[in-house]
Amino acid sequence: PYTTLFRSSIDIVAYYDYDQKFPAFGFGGKFNGSQVVDHCYPLNGNMDDPEIDGIDGILEAYRNVLNNTELWGPTHFHHFIDRLNNTVKQDISRENYNNYNILMILTDGIIEDMDDTINALVESSYLPVSVIIIGIGNADFSNMDVLDADDDPLYDNNGRKADRDLVQFVPFKDFKNDGQKLAEQVLEEESKIGRASCRERE
Repeated sequence: PYTTLFRSSIDIVAYYDYDQKFPAFGFGGKFNGSQVVDHCYPLNGNMDDPEIDGIDGILEAYRNVLNNTELWGPTHFHHFIDRLNNTVKQDISRENYNNYNILMILTDGIIEDMDDTINALVESSYLPVSVIIIGIGNADFSNMDVLDADDDPLYDNNGRKADRDLVQFVPFKDFKNDGQKLAEQVLEEESKIGRASCRERE
């Protein structure tokens, strides 16, 4: 399923990246024989430079990681969202205002750090960041609908409201037999994010 998702959904988002280099991370695994569960490890093994050339490069790195990682719960999101937020803030501090960031999360787990993830996403909503979550399998993804925030906006623990709706959730099971439809849905959700971001800034 993950390989299918790479090909059918990431390709369509990757089209908008000018250099075709993508930071790619795994989460929820004991990496390279470690006994500690890592919730944000670079697929290329280089935390200082996690970018990978092209979709084929990501697929190769993913397959290599599977051979060196013991998958392990719980499923936590906030670690890599916090990392992205910090990276974007650093870019802005260097007056690099031209980058917009799309974080795509592929997951088959039930999220178990909901409060911390919402805090991180509220922070993201004030930055040039959007998030697409694709749920794989038949797990209970009700928390993903909460993060999607179509009905109720997100608030962090301090009561700060998200600046905009930045998360879209797509269940893979609804499209697993039709990669084209999945890609269309991802693109549609991405367009919704873009329209919401434009409206907030008009």
